[in-house]
Amino acid sequence: MLNRAMRARLHAAVRCLLANKSLERAPDSVRLAAVVLLAKAPARSAVLRLRAGEMGRWLGFSESYVDHKVLPAMREAGVVETEALTEESGRVTGLEWKLLPLLAARESGDPMHPLALARKDLATLLRFCEALFAPGWAPKDGPVTPPGLLAVRRGRGAATDRLALLLLALQTRPDGRVRLVGGSVKEGRGRADATVAKALGCSVSGGGKVVERLERLQLVEVVRGTTGSGQYGKGRLVVPAIASAFGRGAAPQVVVEDGVEEPEPAAACPSCAHGSPHAEEAEDEGPVLSGEGWQQESFDDVEPEDVQRPAAALGDLETEPALEGPVNSGEEAPETEPEPDVAERPAGAPLHALHAPVVSLSGSLSLDGGFSGEADLGCGDLPERAGAREDERERTEVGAAAVGGGLGGPLRGEQQQEVAGSWGKSGSAKASKKQAGTVVFVRPASLPRGLESVLAPIRPVWERIVRPAAQRHVAAAVRVQLGVLRGILGPQDAEEALAERLERRLDQQMGRPVTDPVGWILGRGLVQRAWCWSQLCDEGRRMDSGADCPSCQVLIGDRRGLRARIAAETARELAGAAPQVLQAETEKRLNAAVTYEAAVQAERHEQALAEQQARARVIEQRRAEYAAAERERLSAPCADCGIPDAAGRCLLCTERRAVERALAEAVDFAVMARADLTDPVAVADATERCAADTRTLLERHLDVQRAAGIEEAGLLLAAREIAEKLREQRRESLNGRLMRSTEAEWEADKAYEAKMRSAHRYPTRAMAQSAAEQAADEALARTVQVLFADRARQLRIARGEQPARPAVKDWESRCADLAGQELPEDRVERQVLEVSAA
Repeated sequence: MLNRAMRARLHAAVRCLLANKSLERAPDSVRLAAVVLLAKAPARSAVLRLRAGEMGRWLGFSESYVDHKVLPAMREAGVVETEALTEESGRVTGLEWKLLPLLAARESGDPMHPLALARKDLATLLRFCEALFAPGWAPKDGPVTPPGLLAVRRGRGAATDRLALLLLALQTRPDGRVRLVGGSVKEGRGRADATVAKALGCSVSGGGKVVERLERLQLVEVVRGTTGSGQYGKGRLVVPAIASAFGRGAAPQVVVEDGVEEPEPAAACPSCAHGSPHAEEAEDEGPVLSGEGWQQESFDDVEPEDVQRPAAALGDLETEPALEGPVNSGEEAPETEPEPDVAERPAGAPLHALHAPVVSLSGSLSLDGGFSGEADLGCGDLPERAGAREDERERTEVGAAAVGGGLGGPLRGEQQQEVAGSWGKSGSAKASKKQAGTVVFVRPASLPRGLESVLAPIRPVWERIVRPAAQRHVAAAVRVQLGVLRGILGPQDAEEALAERLERRLDQQMGRPVTDPVGWILGRGLVQRAWCWSQLCDEGRRMDSGADCPSCQVLIGDRRGLRARIAAETARELAGAAPQVLQAETEKRLNAAVTYEAAVQAERHEQALAEQQARARVIEQRRAEYAAAERERLSAPCADCGIPDAAGRCLLCTERRAVERALAEAVDFAVMARADLTDPVAVADATERCAADTRTLLERHLDVQRAAGIEEAGLLLAAREIAEKLREQRRESLNGRLMRSTEAEWEADKAYEAKMRSAHRYPTRAMAQSAAEQAADEALARTVQVLFADRARQLRIARGEQPARPAVKDWESRCADLAGQELPEDRVERQVLEVSAA
């Protein structure tokens, strides 16, 4: 059984998923598969593991159909991304499905997105789908899941029937009725066919076929009523399983053929002609009301019979005269006798859309207060669910109404309450309209934008905050706490955790009213109560998983262990003593142990505080030393030209060294590409020639700059740019040579062949080839890096720049050297002691 809010959320989520552009014209099997993935998706991820055979059982098809029809269509539509799950032997064991619309909804971070369902919503949707069309499971060590209503339906049309039943069940009322669509329908088809067709997005003919199949399976009931003269007048579409789940009968209220519903008659009263729900017969006087507010069905139902239009009169949307004969709605008359309380519809009045009420009603329906949904004050007993005591004549002030949980709204047909006097004073329940004061209308405070899901559990408390400044202050505090939880739990679980905390704190009130809503929210609702050292602890439970906090359990276990140890020692030392004596001695020793532990903890805290202060002094001393060294470094003259306050090197000397470094690297790249690195003499000759040629090339470019009249600073910048360009060109030339080498090509070929041996793991051969080419490119790049490092090492060895390797030591000598080194902790402790002693 689903309540109205849960059913609305699930229906919105399913409709949002099916309204995706990629799923609008997809087959029903693909659309149903997307719904199944949504229902089985984890609460924190859009990826789940599911075998194709198991998906086929959900859809009512074979595994081969899922592999060759459903899965390719979903991939082509861009709804899912799949990856094969394999064992070490290479055998495929299942698929990893990633539902892309759900992933996009969660990555957007919008809490109001229809697909942003919480854990309980996903669990409810899965349970609902299991009850409708689950294949059923009977595990050995787990609970048995019975098959759903459509589990035996397999083959062609099975997915369509499952999807239709799910959509109908999500918009079914507790009495089993489905709200039928309005407007005219095609001749030969009923309004139930049009309702199913609209839900599935297909033709009315296709919707009729689905209704017929569901009727044969006794999953829906289409009751087509007739009038006294045999004309089609009323009908309804019922899902018996929903009515049975809510414990209601299978004969709910009747749905009129034009899509407007007729409610049960209200209790009779002397001032109106409405019937009572306990009366045997209902009177036909007065207008027919429907829905959660009310609306008139048509002008034929409102006006008396003597002023109704004749049978041949034009309809509101007709352009030609109607036929003289009776108009058939396309539904077959039932074999049962017509219902006596159905008013006969004029034969020539076609079905048309509803219009706004433009007639003035008389009699029991008086609209003297200016509200479209107002009823007479003495008119019967209103249903309890619409609001208790709405038919009382007494009016209370806004203070009493706010304490009760808010005011009514005009959309429900309720009158706004009258307020006399100033704010904060509550009048009596029998206050007169003539009381002095100004009549004001107060609307309950709406939830702040972006905090709807967080403050929804405490909405009655929030609505009692009247002042806008207080609302802004509380909303800012909620956003601050939400930011703290986002830093701990992440953006996805922060809102749910904070909403659960507020709901838990409100439940702890045990029905007692909240006298100060602002103080309660700031002081009790939002504050985290950590019972241990863990930042995830809130009243002994973890905020991320909702399970018991392990740190609190450790503390509880320590206290229980201490009590058990002291009790055992006392019983051993005082063997044979009376139980009262043992209990008193145990409590005495336990009190002493706890006091001692508290003293030790306080001493430990003081010691930690002293060490923290000592570390702070060390940090301040280091900062002072660093600042002095930095000032000395900045005041040092240039090491090359001697300019004062140059931080060791001026800008021009820095550019000169950068040019020399770039030229040296360019020469090294040229030598590594052309010279024999195993011959030191050849390396030296090649280095000398390349250096001379590079210098000549650089001077040639600089002569052009000098001829243009550029100063020395500009020449240095141009020289650095030219040297870096030469270096990059020669680096690319060296990489190209290394890529064409035998070793690099061999590594790339081996990587390509190794990847192609596992081509069966990919859906297509083209995807396997693409992955193999990518692996070959990565292997080629790694080989080039290795060859480049090897040539650089050979060049340093040829020039005599390779540092000597340390002598190899045995383990005893190595362990002795490591034992003699000072650890970082020891160094910090020594410095702290030195500062403390000073």
